[in-house]
Amino acid sequence: MTGELFMILFAFMLAGLVQGVMGFGFAIATTLLLVSTLDFTLLVFLNLSMSVVTSLIAMLSAKNIAAIDKKTLVKLMVSATAGLVIGIAIVNYVDAVILKKVTLVVILIASVLSLTKNKRFFAHSYMCWIGGFFSGILTPSTGINGPLVALHLNAAFTNKQTIRTTMLAYLFLIMLFGVISMTLKTELPAQTWSMMGKVIIPSVVGYAVGLLSFRLLSDLIFRRTVTAFLICSSLLSLIYLIV
Repeated sequence: MTGELFMILFAFMLAGLVQGVMGFGFAIATTLLLVSTLDFTLLVFLNLSMSVVTSLIAMLSAKNIAAIDKKTLVKLMVSATAGLVIGIAIVNYVDAVILKKVTLVVILIASVLSLTKNKRFFAHSYMCWIGGFFSGILTPSTGINGPLVALHLNAAFTNKQTIRTTMLAYLFLIMLFGVISMTLKTELPAQTWSMMGKVIIPSVVGYAVGLLSFRLLSDLIFRRTVTAFLICSSLLSLIYLIV
């Protein structure tokens, strides 16, 4: 095994762990570690695919399905579908790097604000529509579509199971659409399918470890972990892109 392949497998295992703990964050983790290693189109497609796989595992549990906030999920999917239509239409006309920088700045500012009395702002029902809409727009171009939705769920709910499972259900649906869309409309690199076969096992193993870690967290610690991850990851991503 080459050093580069080991790094790729480790990154996907770490991303699976992050998603296992919080219900999102797969694309953020791999992008931070592999943006200069893998072809960007390949990386986005693998992120979407592995997010579908790991979130599907969660959806196989009746307990998880029961914990989903169905009304919130419907709002997210309706708004995200509208965003996806726009995202697919503009994907070939926007600079993905610039779009990512703007997105990360917004996530960073919003995450910091969510620590203050402005938390009620993010808990409002209209933030569900806004977060879902922009999440849909970002899916085809960057694959980073969880943070804006996670901010709303983290502010609107106090039960960690509801936050995590609603997030995973949303990601399963939105990422599945993204995978199908990219497969049909994007010219994927030649090594896409062979690489997918290599990263699926570490992704699932990481998710399993993350799930075990999630069960050890209290509701409060879980929500604080989500906020801390959003702040740190967006800040590190910005530094990397600027430097």
